Amino acid sequence: MNKKDVVQRILVFRIGQLGDTIVALPAMWAVRKTYPTAHLALLCDRHQNASYVLSTTLLSGSGLFDEFLEYPVSDTVGRFSHAIHLIRALRKKQFDTLVYLAPTTRTPRQINRDRWFFRLAGIRNFLGMEGFEQLQQKRAGEPLRPTPPESELLLRRVVHGEQQLSPLLDAGFALNPGLREAKTLQNWLDTVHPDGGRPWIAVGPGTKMPAKQWPLERFEWVIARLIEEFDVWPVVFGGPDEREMGESLLRSWKRGYNAAGSLELRTAALALKRCVLYLGNDTGTMHLAAAAGAPCVALFSAREHPGLWYPYGTRHRVFRSDIDCEGCFLVTCLDRENECLKKITSQEVLKGCVETLRETLNHNILINALKA
Repeated sequence: MNKKDVVQRILVFRIGQLGDTIVALPAMWAVRKTYPTAHLALLCDRHQNASYVLSTTLLSGSGLFDEFLEYPVSDTVGRFSHAIHLIRALRKKQFDTLVYLAPTTRTPRQINRDRWFFRLAGIRNFLGMEGFEQLQQKRAGEPLRPTPPESELLLRRVVHGEQQLSPLLDAGFALNPGLREAKTLQNWLDTVHPDGGRPWIAVGPGTKMPAKQWPLERFEWVIARLIEEFDVWPVVFGGPDEREMGESLLRSWKRGYNAAGSLELRTAALALKRCVLYLGNDTGTMHLAAAAGAPCVALFSAREHPGLWYPYGTRHRVFRSDIDCEGCFLVTCLDRENECLKKITSQEVLKGCVETLRETLNHNILINALKA
C-alpha cells in the first residue's frame, strides 16, 4: 500500500507569531501538495496579549488548512491542566501523522518532550523531528557564521532527500488573497485621498521588540529623500500599536497612507503586492511584505544568527552590523542602547533603497513592455 494512502489526517505543529508562520509556509505547502487529499490541521499557540497575531487570522481562506487548533500559552500553574486537555482533544481527532515545524532553536530536550506529548495524543508517524540544524554557539572573539533562512531549514526537515528545494521555496509563500480582500482594500481606498498614481513604498517603522528598533527619525529622513527623488507615496504598515507612529511620519512627509491597524492581515498582504519597495525593521510585517513579492530593505539587529530570519529571496537588501555582543537574544537592549542598529547609517540605507527602487522600476517597465 502506498504510504500516501495511509496518511489521512495530518496535524501540523507550528508556534509563534506572524513572521514565524510566514517562514513556515513553504514547508506547509509542501505537505499539502504531497498529501492533497489528507485532512490537514494546524496546531498553534495562542497568547493572551491582544497584539499577538494568530496563524488562523493569516491563513484562513488560503486553502492550505482544513482546520485550525489553538492552545493557550499559560504560566506554570495552568500549564499541566491545559496539556491534559489538549492531549484528550487531539486523541479524539485521531490524527495519524504529525508534521513537526518547531523552530530551529528547539533544544533536544524540548524535542524529546514534544515527541512524548504527541505520542500520548495517539500520533505514531512523525515528520520533521529529525535533521535539526546545529546553530553555532557564540564564543568571545569569534563572529557568528551566516545560516540558511528558517524557511529552508524547516523545508529540509520535511522534504527528505529532495535536492531541488529552491522551486519549493520560491513557490511556497502563497497566501492567496481573494475577492473578499480585494473588496475590503478598495473600500478602504475609497475613504482616503488619491495617491495621484504615484508608486507605493511600504514602511514598517515599528516592532514589538525594542531591541529591533532602528531610530524612527532615520525612517523619516530616508523616506523624505525618496519622495524628493522619486515622487513616491509612502504607506505605513503594522499593527494598532504603530498607528500613532504612522500618523507622526505622515505629518512630516505631508503625504501617504497609514495602514497600521487599519487593514486585516490578508488585506494588508494584498496592499503590499502594490508596493515597489518595503523599508522596515525585522518583524512579521517584513516577512509579510516579502511573501507578497515586495523587495525588502530590511534593518536587522545583531541579536540572532545572521541569515536565520532574513527575508527569503534574492531581491532583498539586508543591513546588519558586526558587533562583539551579537547573539545576545535580548528583547530590550539597555546597556548598549541598540548600538548594533545605530551603526546602520541613514545614508547607507538610502543608497540601498535607491538601488532597489531603480531595479524594481526597471523590472516593472520591462514586464509591462513584454505584456504589451
